[in-house]
Parts: sequence; C-alpha cells; structure tokens
Amino acid sequence: MTTSYNPFDPSQVDDHFGVLAELRATCPVAEVMPGTFYVAGHDEIVQISRDPATFGQGTFTPLDQDSRHPDEMNLGETNPPFHTVVRRNLSVALSQRRVAGFEPFVRATCAELVDGFAGRGSADLVADYGSPLPARVIGQLAGLPAHDAARARQFVDDSIFAQLQPDTPEGQAAAVRVAEFTAQLADIIEHRRSAVDQPDDLLGALLSCRDEDGQPISDRRILTHLGSDILVGGVETTTHLIGNLFAQILGTPGLYGRLRADRSLGPAAVEESLRHMAPVQVVFRRATEDTEVAGVAVAAGSVMVLGLSSANRDQSAFDHPDDYDIDRANSRGRHLAFNYGIHLCVGAALARLEAVCALDAVLDRLGDLALAEDFEYHKVPFYMMRGPAEVPVRFTPVLAG
Repeated sequence: MTTSYNPFDPSQVDDHFGVLAELRATCPVAEVMPGTFYVAGHDEIVQISRDPATFGQGTFTPLDQDSRHPDEMNLGETNPPFHTVVRRNLSVALSQRRVAGFEPFVRATCAELVDGFAGRGSADLVADYGSPLPARVIGQLAGLPAHDAARARQFVDDSIFAQLQPDTPEGQAAAVRVAEFTAQLADIIEHRRSAVDQPDDLLGALLSCRDEDGQPISDRRILTHLGSDILVGGVETTTHLIGNLFAQILGTPGLYGRLRADRSLGPAAVEESLRHMAPVQVVFRRATEDTEVAGVAVAAGSVMVLGLSSANRDQSAFDHPDDYDIDRANSRGRHLAFNYGIHLCVGAALARLEAVCALDAVLDRLGDLALAEDFEYHKVPFYMMRGPAEVPVRFTPVLAG
C-alpha cells in the first residue's frame, strides 16, 4: 500500500511537517510509490545508516536511469571502497583541528560582508550574506585562483537552476555557463597535477588521493568532487543554514538580544537551527537484498528516502520537537542534519564554524536587527533543500569608521 505523500514534489515538501508527523506516528517506513519508501522515523534512519552493506548509497536522482561513469558520481552517491579513499583525505583536510585554523579568515570575511551593508539600514541576509559567504570561504579553501573563486557562487546557482529548469531557455543558458566554468576547473586541475609542490588545500587533498589499487584517482573524478561536492555541496547547504539561522533567531521574541548579551549561546543556536530546519531534507539509499525495516518488507533494489528533516522532529528523540529552543540539551548529539554513519557530512565542522562566525559578525555590528514587517518564509524550490529564498531585515544604519 502506498501513501499520498511525494517527497520529490516541491509543492508537497514546502509545508510538510504535519504530514511527516502523521507518518512517524502511523507508518514510519511508508511506501510512497512502488519500490520507493520514505523513512520518517529517527531510529529507523539510524538503523539503515548503520548498515551500508544492506542499504547501499543511492544517487541524488534515485528514480532516474543513471548511465554516468562512476567518476562522475558525487562522494555522497558512492559506496566503499570507491567512496572511502576520497572521504579519508577530505576528512583530514576538514578535520576539527584544521578547520579551527581557518577561523581568522572566516571571521574576516564575515566582517567585510556585514560592513558592506551595515550603513544601509536594511539588507537581505541571504543575498547579501548567507549566499556570498560560503562561496568565498570554499573558493579560498579549495585552492581556486582569486578570479575563479569569485565566480563560485554563480557556478553553484547555475548548477542548481540548470537541474531544476533543464527545458527552459534560462536553464539551458545556465547549463552552458556550468560547462564553461567546469572546463576552467579542469584546466586548474591539470595545471595543479603537474606542480612539484602541492599547496595544502582541498584540491591538494584530492590530488593526493589514491584508489584501492594505489593509483592516483582520475582528473575526471577530481573534477566531480571539486565541482559538485566541495563547491555546490559546501556552498549551497551553508547558505541555507545561515538563512534558516537568522530567520529562526529573529522570529523568536527576545532571542537576538539574549545572544548579544551572551555569545557563548551562539553554537547552541546554530545546532538547534540544524535540527529544527535541516538544510538537507532527504538522502537516499538502495536496498541490496530483501530485508525488513520496522516490520515493513523491503525488496532488493528498493529506493529508501531517508527523511532527515522528519527524523529531526521525531518526538521519540526530542521533546517539543517543533519548537526552536536553543536551551535544548541534546541537539548536537541526536540530530541528523549532517546525515549519519559512513556518509556523515565531511564538511560539518566547517559549516558550523561559518554559521557561528556569521552570527557573531552580525551581533557585533547590528544592535537592533529585526525581520522586515512583511517577511514570510518562502522555501527555495529544490525538494532536497530547506532554506529561505530571502531574509529581509531592518536595523539602525552603522556609520563607517
């Protein structure tokens, strides 16, 4: 029996928390279409994520026929051992210790961006802040030349728009720009491959990867990880995290003032934002054999849609789960905003740092920040993501100097 919920339909995903609550209560593993199961429960998602042998990784378009070469698949679409060698190197490059060393650059970038709009008295904290910040950070950490790093944001926007609107003239024009920038990335990789000394950056980490046979991974594969995983993945998700964070804080009476008075609460505000409004809504697995989850029979080959946003509001895991509550004790230890298991987001520490620094820079400079009176949360149209299209704010202008 299938349910009427379609997790691939943006019109249903935009405001689905009531539907997800009903699924968790009545059918935490629901067949939403033949051979495709939506997993709504926290514990069921953890169970599946702990068993990558039975539930292999699915592609980001799990309902489509996929004829791509393995080297064209994102890190989050592959299984061990193919997945392991790249993840291991990126995990070292983005370790908690290494990320801590990036903090001065991230804070300086945040300060520069806020100073750019602080004198206006109004801003859109997505377009003016949450969008350019991670593009600048990732461009720098990836090792792109300055002129290419500056184009990273446009590349990310074009990549997503071309996917959402492939048959429109605008989508086709975006696809052309994606191809042009991808060719530039390929040239950068080729140039860096021939360098005697590799800089200590994310591209260097990819270039040092060796496959299971001890051979360097292909330039084609490096291009996929650099363009899709590091740039698109690292930029888009953090943009939504920052947009959600400010919408939630400013939508909670008195919370902005409380955070200004006690900066130690910033990390908790970020963590609760990740739980309450997970930027990544769903991830995918595919059953490798006939199995069972929560008493529901799952045939080999079935697509498993893991509802991270649903799990993060599961009452069995969180008290009053629909509330944004920075005093919640177990957000970081229990939420699944960064996925779980062997596919836990390799850039989680960096995303957390960017969000905390973004919050601090605003708290430092803008004393009376508030949402615009006509603000309404409108989700971006991509079913996999949850973030506001804009967060218009007003404040007393801050004079330069």
